[in-house]
Amino acid sequence: MRGRTRALVWAVTVGVSAGACAGAPKALPHITAADVVGDWTSDCGSTLTVAPDRTFTVRDFPVDHALVSGSVKRLAAGHGTWYLFAGVKGVAPQTFDLKIGEEFYSLDYVREGNATDLRTDLGDPDDNRWCEFSRRPRA
Repeated sequence: MRGRTRALVWAVTVGVSAGACAGAPKALPHITAADVVGDWTSDCGSTLTVAPDRTFTVRDFPVDHALVSGSVKRLAAGHGTWYLFAGVKGVAPQTFDLKIGEEFYSLDYVREGNATDLRTDLGDPDDNRWCEFSRRPRA
């Protein structure tokens, strides 16, 4: 009887583990320039306009913040060059990178319904505080 009980416990454990993986979010598709070009607004008051010629303009972009509280200490405004980092499979995810002057900032891609948004962490990434950008609809 012990053998059957162990087998049953093992089968339930495997089944629950497999079911948990089935609910995992879908992987993001490969991001292209067409996916990022346009006007973006954030939930932290920033705006970002991404042009097809690999330039951008930004207002009130949070570039310096307290690691513990996540409070923003400095906002950037201006223009610069943007890049698509393709990521390294199993090591680093795709990112959307901005160069403002001599400083680089990476934004992560996140899936929101059928849309792809951009997100930058505020403070410690483990604290789940971020500034999230959504693309504005074209007029």
